[in-house]
Amino acid sequence: MSSAPSNSRLVASSGTQLTGKELLTRVLGRMDSELPWFRVVPIARRTALESIISSLIDAFVSYCSHPDPSAVPRVFSEAPAELVRSISLEQTLQLIRSSVAAVEDSLVGPEAAAYREASLDFSRQLAFEAAELYAMSRASSGLWDSRLEQLAIDAVLSGRGLAEMADRLRAVGWRGGGQTIVVVGAPGDEVDEDKLRRLVWNAGADALAGVRQGSVVLVLSMAGDALPRNGDLPEGGTDAADRLASLARDVVSEVLTRTAVFGDVVSELGDAAASARASMFGARVVHTWLQAPTMVRANELLPERALNGDADARATLVQRIVVPLEDGASDWLETVAIYLDNGRSIEGCARALDVHANTIRYRLARVSETLGFDITVPRNAFVVQCALRLTS
Repeated sequence: MSSAPSNSRLVASSGTQLTGKELLTRVLGRMDSELPWFRVVPIARRTALESIISSLIDAFVSYCSHPDPSAVPRVFSEAPAELVRSISLEQTLQLIRSSVAAVEDSLVGPEAAAYREASLDFSRQLAFEAAELYAMSRASSGLWDSRLEQLAIDAVLSGRGLAEMADRLRAVGWRGGGQTIVVVGAPGDEVDEDKLRRLVWNAGADALAGVRQGSVVLVLSMAGDALPRNGDLPEGGTDAADRLASLARDVVSEVLTRTAVFGDVVSELGDAAASARASMFGARVVHTWLQAPTMVRANELLPERALNGDADARATLVQRIVVPLEDGASDWLETVAIYLDNGRSIEGCARALDVHANTIRYRLARVSETLGFDITVPRNAFVVQCALRLTS
């Protein structure tokens, strides 16, 4: 066992005592110069790593005061999920070596030799802890890696082999698979994956993240235990769907910076393909709605999607708008069409149909009640007009 230095101070060549902040600055400077991968780590991920490095420095100083190989502080146990997802085991060992070497180079005076001797035991024990951490993580997550995640996103978007992929994800420790929502960011947006995963895990869910056609694709899924496999929402499922939709809004506000398109919440991951396609198509056309909110549902973009060739959007417009108008009173369809063709002028519509303006107001009120939205609102009128044009 190494002999302990008489005190735990680290002294620089100038003779002044080094603070933890000064040591951290020296360590980060050394890592920036020696480790190319560290220089290009995303800011949020670098912040998490800097926190680990700071803990490592504190642990090293503490250990050198009372060196005991059987009692090395467990530096990595505080943030194992972030570490394993952020960097490889090889990079972690490089982090340890650079950190300890930078601290050793800062030592001068009679205690320097004792510190360096103690650092050998410290580095060795810390390397063992890191190896153990990565081994345990791999054992708990099976064959999970980024390639599997990207294959899963491809399956969600295409709908091919999605049920089998959901089973495969669960087999390797992914805890999603229950109620699911797909969110697609605007082209060019980026996502902080570390923050994303912390948010969804704290909410009892899991996530898949990737980039397709230049857009960030997020698949958020609640834990799938005890959910039915028949595609129906379970009892209390509406509340759970609301919670998932709320989580999606929270995630978007935290990890994305531009407009994001939300699909519908579905009962399980295996049913997410149609919702994902709607979100992807919506993300491609959302820029054409100049006053679109920053968080917009794919079904709020039905006219833009339909006009750009989305057959699902066209069928939905017909089913939700044209069919109810045709099934309603005999004068509804004509009244709505003429009202819209006259620039939403009630008086102009009344003259064209040779009826009183109040009759038009009454009919429009009945139509709005049936459709579930006020067709006199400009955006809603545009949606209805698109539906009528698509079937004319």
